[in-house]
Amino acid sequence: MLSRELALDEARKQKEALAKIGGWRRFLFLLTASLAALAVFGFQTEGWLILGVVPAVAGAVSLGLTFLVDLSIRNGHRNVERILESLR
Repeated sequence: MLSRELALDEARKQKEALAKIGGWRRFLFLLTASLAALAVFGFQTEGWLILGVVPAVAGAVSLGLTFLVDLSIRNGHRNVERILESLR
């Protein structure tokens, strides 16, 4: 079991890491939206392969990564809550 000071320090560090990961989530969400818009534009024009299919596939990968990062943030918040709950 961690001492109280170490547990509080660990919770603080994890909260800082979660804030950084939140920035990545925001970036991935914006990337996904941009790639989706580019894919729609590409499918409506002549460049359907380069401007349609490639951004659609990249957008799907980006969306999957967004979900993965969101899941890690939720699990990180639960972990911080458990650390703080153990101190009571």
